[in-house]
Parts: sequence; C-alpha cells; structure tokens
Amino acid sequence: MPPAASRSPDARSTEPPAATFLVRGIFILTTRSLFIVRGIVVSGTARARQRVIGLPELDAEVESVEERLLDVNGGAPQTALTFHYTKQAQLARWKSLIDEGTLLSLSAPG
Repeated sequence: MPPAASRSPDARSTEPPAATFLVRGIFILTTRSLFIVRGIVVSGTARARQRVIGLPELDAEVESVEERLLDVNGGAPQTALTFHYTKQAQLARWKSLIDEGTLLSLSAPG
C-alpha cells in the first residue's frame, strides 16, 4: 500500500480531496523550471490550479495536466501533473517529499 500524504492543519484539511493521484515517477524539466509527476488518478479529476493538500512543505499548485500518456512499459495510459518551481531549494524540498508510491491529495481548483 503506498504511503498516504498526511493532513495539514490549514483550512483545506477539513475538506475531502477533489482528487487523489498515485505517483509512479518524477522528472525535472530544468529548461522550463518544471517538476513533473507521472502516475494514475485514483479518484476524482486532476485539474490545473489544484493545490497539493496534506503535505505542509509542498507549496505546489498544479500548472497543467497531461492525460493519456503512453506507458513505455506497455501498461495503462498515465497522467502527468506539472508544477512550476521558482528556486532550487523549493525543487529539492519537493523531490525529498515525493517519490514513486506517494499518494497525493489535491484540493478543488482555486
């Protein structure tokens, strides 16, 4: 069972997530300052402008969602969520919080 993100103490923590996303991998597109997670939407619908909830140190808003991406291993199509980072320290923090098997909870679009 993948690790679930814990709830943060902010106001959004009282709301159920609008979507959950199981991370199957991450990659960085440095030329565009993008942190990208690929995986599967487990529940709800992933959309741009949703925020990750439950991980207080992950100050991230979904910039875009790419759907129906082919899996190079021949599995089911996957989805990619992109996040724009502004500093290397922010990127390093995100990389330390998310890896394969992480279950992200996403708020309703802001």
